[in-house]
Parts: sequence; structure tokens; C-alpha cells
Amino acid sequence: PHSSKLSGWKSACQIICCGPGQVFNADMGPTLKPTELTATVRCKVAVCGDSAVGKSALLSMFTSKGQKFPKEYVMNCGVSVIVGQVQVPDTTSLVEMYMYDTAGNAITMITNVDANKDGLGSWWNGTYYAMLVYDVSSSDSFESCKLWLEELKKARPDKERPLKAVLVATKTDLPTQRHQVADEVAVVWANNNGLEFFTVSSVPPGNDVEAPFLALAKAFLKTYDEKVTSFVDACRNY
Repeated sequence: PHSSKLSGWKSACQIICCGPGQVFNADMGPTLKPTELTATVRCKVAVCGDSAVGKSALLSMFTSKGQKFPKEYVMNCGVSVIVGQVQVPDTTSLVEMYMYDTAGNAITMITNVDANKDGLGSWWNGTYYAMLVYDVSSSDSFESCKLWLEELKKARPDKERPLKAVLVATKTDLPTQRHQVADEVAVVWANNNGLEFFTVSSVPPGNDVEAPFLALAKAFLKTYDEKVTSFVDACRNY
């Protein structure tokens, strides 16, 4: 009776402990907590927002540790998968984030019923972690975040499991007179929808670029620890 649950927990966590290619050993459970292991855990993150809000620049600065800022804007087509890593403070765990950088015009396709029949919305299947990005100089891009959030919620296989998302305001280096979205407005909407709010600038050297990624990594690691603990307890009782 436990086998299906154990299989589900194991695949959901996608655990790699003590080095690449080594599968988590439940026998280690009674003596070691997940965060006491030198572990790399994998997390899928949907990065959503309108075109030209700075998603790719944000990802580039994050993955290059502030060393690589795009010299020109290149429109993304469909979805690009970018891998980055976050070392979570006070743990030995490294969260490897598979970030699905989504083309800004994809929201039009995904919300279209006929397009969805072709599986365009399947990019987000199985995603419980997301980053909603808007440009502080574009109120339209902020409004679009509301659509992205609704579509991401629909894509969850387990509707009872909450979506952990962060709201990120980019281009905060722009002059204040160009800002169309007040931080206070964004904070209220984020709080009402259970989102953490961050303001960043991807222009080198980068301002608070890593903060939203760290927040998602911490949230994922918390869920990961809880599921591994449940997995170990189930093994004890099997």
C-alpha cells in the first residue's frame, strides 16, 4: 500500500545526494536530516512576464554572478531553459534551478483555447514555483502578471498544493518619473495573492538580483525537507 506513495515522493523530490548520480538512500534517514547532507536538489521554476520586461537579462545576471549583461535585446521564442544554482545559507544544500524563460507573447497563446489543444500550456505542467516579472515603467506589464498567475495556477497537477511565486519589479534604475507602477501598489497585490515582492536592477553590477531566486530556493528546500522526512518515516513503517 505504501509503494505508490513512496515512488511519488521520490520522483517529486528528484533527489541527488552527496554528488551527481547518487540516489537518496532511505537508510540514511534515521541519522541524517536532508539539510545536513551535502546535497544538490533540482527545482523547476517558470519565469513569466511580458516581452522586454527584462526576464532574460535578470536570468543572465543571476547565472553569471553579475558578470554577463546582454548588450542587446533579443526576443525569446517559446521557452528557453536556463540552469542556475543557489547555495542556501545555513545549509549544505545546493538548489539547482531549471528556469523556464517564457516568451512574453506566450500568454496570448496559452489563454487561447485552440492553442491550448496543441499543448502550448504544457510548458508549465508540474510547476509549483514561479517568478512573475514586470517592468516598473510599464503598467501593462504589471497587469499581465495577473494573467500569468492565473494560468500558472491552472497548470498545477495537484490543485491542493499551493503555488509558490515571487513578484519581481525590474529596471528600478530608471528615473523615478518614468515609473508607472508604485511599489506600494505592487506590494498590496503581492500580499493579497501570497507572493513575495522584490525590486531589482539587472544593470551591472546588479541590484538585489539574487534575492528572488534565493526566496524560491528556500521555499523549495522547505518542501523538499518535509517530503523527504515523510518518505523516511514511511520507509520506517513499511
